[in-house]
Order: sequence, then C-alpha cells, then structure tokens
Amino acid sequence: MFGDFGFQATDRRRATPNSFNIGSLDLFMISRLSPSVSLLGEILFISTSTNNIRADIERLVMQYHASQYFSFGVGRFHSSIGYYNTAFHQGEWFQTAIGRPFMYQFEDTGGPLPLQEVGITASGLLPSGKLGLHYAFEIGNGRAHLIGSNPAQNNTDTNNGKFFNVAIFAQPGWIPGLQAGFSIYHVYLTFSDNINHPELISTVHLVYLNSNYELLNEGMLVRHTGSSTGVPGIFHTSAFYTQLSRKLRSYRPYFRYEYINAADDEPIYSDPTDGAVVGRRNGPSFGLRWDFSEHAAGKMQYDRLNIRGQGPANDISSQFAFTF
Repeated sequence: MFGDFGFQATDRRRATPNSFNIGSLDLFMISRLSPSVSLLGEILFISTSTNNIRADIERLVMQYHASQYFSFGVGRFHSSIGYYNTAFHQGEWFQTAIGRPFMYQFEDTGGPLPLQEVGITASGLLPSGKLGLHYAFEIGNGRAHLIGSNPAQNNTDTNNGKFFNVAIFAQPGWIPGLQAGFSIYHVYLTFSDNINHPELISTVHLVYLNSNYELLNEGMLVRHTGSSTGVPGIFHTSAFYTQLSRKLRSYRPYFRYEYINAADDEPIYSDPTDGAVVGRRNGPSFGLRWDFSEHAAGKMQYDRLNIRGQGPANDISSQFAFTF
C-alpha cells in the first residue's frame, strides 16, 4: 500500500487556489498462480479537481515468466516508453521529487504520452555478455485522445489499428548503475472527424544510479501529421528533463529542469476540444526529501514554471509519502 498527501501554493493567476490535498491511495497486489505464472493487480484511489475520490484499475496483468530471456504479459500495464514510466509506477514514495516530469505525467491528468495501455507485452534479456542488453515489445489498443474519454481503451478500440512499441536498453557490467536506451512507439489516433492521425514517439535516456547519486536524463520527439487549422503538415514536439540528487544520510537534495514545446497549431496537442493543450513549458525545480523512517518521507519543493501565454510563476509544494 502506498499513499501521499500534502499542500500546494502558486502565484499564477487563474490557477487552482492554494490547497491542502490528498494525492492518492494505491493498493498493489501480486499472486503466484504457479511457479511461472503470476497475476499483478493495482487499484488506485485518487482525488480529482472536483474534490471527488475516483477509483481506477491502474494495472491488471497476467504474467508468464519463462526465463530471464523471455517474459510475457497480457492485460493493462504501464507502457515501456522511455525510462521513467517503468522505473517509477504509481506511489509517490518511490520518486525522489514531488510529481513526475511533465512529459511523463499520466494522460488522464493532462500528460502528453500514452503511458497506460491494454494489450500484450514481452520483455527479457538479450544474449550480449557484459553489455547487458534488454528488450521490451508491446502491442495493443493504443489510446483515445478525446475529451471525456478514458485514455486507456479498456474495452473497445476506436479503430482497427493497434499500437506497437519497441524498447532496447543496455546495463553494461563494467559501469554498475549505468543504463542507456531508446524506445519507438507508433499508433493511429481517431478523432471526432473520423480521420486516423499517425503518431510516432521516439525517446532516448541515459541514467546513472548508485546508493548516493541519482542522475536521470531523457529526451523525446513526437511526430504528428495534419493540423488543427485544416492545413496539412508535419509537426514535431520535443521535450527533455534532467534530474540530479545526492543522498546525505537521511536527506536527499535534488534539482530538476524540464522542457516541452508543442506548436500552437499542432493537430493533437493544441486543440482543447480533443485533449489537454500542451504548448510550451519549461523551468527548474529545487527540492529536499527527508526519509525520516524506512517507510515514510517528507518532501519540500520549489518550482519556477514558465508556460507560453501565461508567463512564469512560482510554486511551492510539500508532501508526505508513505508505504506499508
């Protein structure tokens, strides 16, 4: 079980008033059905902007583990796009900072990427010696990108085209803690105009972790065709973040800088009738995490966020995250 609550304040005009909040309560379960078959379930209770508590089946996966070279799963899972989405699932206690980088914010809360999918997934180790190559391959329904719809298509796909995602990463044995890799994701998005818009998402990452240091670096390029203005074209949205932290006994100061830039006439990311508007946003975050017990942590964070059309603003957040 994981959970969190806290306080957020901002000086941005027309933003959410300064508020105490309940973040989420996450129930994580796994059952061994046989020596090689398991069932993973994750149920999330999350507070919304309307002050309701919403229940969500975050993950539900039947898994078959043949060997270190091949594992197979079917159900609802977190897609293997980049590094962050599979390294940090739900549960704020796992993350050093308060909140995910915007490019990895879940799409049902306004994020730009398809991070929750329904389909099949396979992963494992590639024979590569000390290079430590791993792979992941996924195929499934893809996501919906219409206002009011669940991004993960849990029951019925909006079109016959399926998403596929391929990820490759290396964990070289001669540099413990280092990981580098890439992923390529493709899907067709169907809108109210019944036109299938192709989406191609490419990511790269370079990560180094040990008992004291955390260095995360990821970049992304999203390609869409079409236009919200009716004039066809090709649009690229770029994004990256870098995060650095250093453990000092029970304290961990950290720094993050993130950037994303989607054009104002981008066909997927700029039309508020079809989904959350991405635009351009960038800025640094500074924070401190204090692990005052084995199962609980307090965090304080300052963000200086610049959003195109709104200008810069200052945000202060605090969080208490726990697990048991």
